[in-house]
Amino acid sequence: MRKNKDTEIQFQETTKVINGQKYEIGELYLGKKKIGEILTYATKDFRVFIGDENCGSAKTMDDALELFIRQWNLQD
Repeated sequence: MRKNKDTEIQFQETTKVINGQKYEIGELYLGKKKIGEILTYATKDFRVFIGDENCGSAKTMDDALELFIRQWNLQD
């Protein structure tokens, strides 16, 4: 019988300059592999990216993380 393995996702905050404007970015890693980003676009606008694909937006960071995990599970 197969055991379920826990998957640990790491979240690291950084900043990135896009089109001359500085944004806060949350990078998501599975081990050492970067699997996605959450861009803090405005106070209540968080954009979720998996690779170069825009997967949607959310009003809170918690909702953005949940959206990321849902979308990532669909792609995996």
